[in-house]
Amino acid sequence: MLFLPEQRKAHLLSRIAQYGELTTKSQFGGVSLMIDDVMFAITSDNEFYLKGSGFLETLFKATKMSSYTYLKKGIPIILRYYHITDSLWKHQQKLDQYIDMSYHYSIQEYLGQRKKPCRIKDLPNLGVMLEKRLNQIGINQVEELRLIGAKACYLKLVRSHNLRNSELLLSLAGAIVGCHRSVLPNQLKMELLDWYNELSFQ
Repeated sequence: MLFLPEQRKAHLLSRIAQYGELTTKSQFGGVSLMIDDVMFAITSDNEFYLKGSGFLETLFKATKMSSYTYLKKGIPIILRYYHITDSLWKHQQKLDQYIDMSYHYSIQEYLGQRKKPCRIKDLPNLGVMLEKRLNQIGINQVEELRLIGAKACYLKLVRSHNLRNSELLLSLAGAIVGCHRSVLPNQLKMELLDWYNELSFQ
């Protein structure tokens, strides 16, 4: 059973019906939502959280959406699932877009696990030299790069190697998303460049 008010539950079920049969599982202190074994959302305590896969996680963070946290043996664990606020429920066109993107990015991530790069140098935009520099600041695994995020990695590189340019920031973001920096989604690119410009003036 989904932990959601009936009206919101009805809207959600109607939206995802096009993708296939929904299955649920008690997980992470709530209920996980899956289609064809691909998990893309969590409900807990009448709240709804969408998975932030790829570019979508950067978008969710940029819009100040809060992460889902659950306690495991008394220790708070922050997951890559982001809270859908009351205002988003009222803005159904944007909500539907987020639901669609979350499902599709989750599918891509699920399929990509089979051909997941083993080393940082194998990611788009990166190479042996940048891999070495990232290793020097304590980022040795692809998953570490993804968890830390483009902005934090960029700041670490600035401090350690004085590398200051927007192309590096976009390259890191593209590597995390899985594409060349030139084809980053416009919204993500503009958000990163705005952040870079603000940083440059500080």
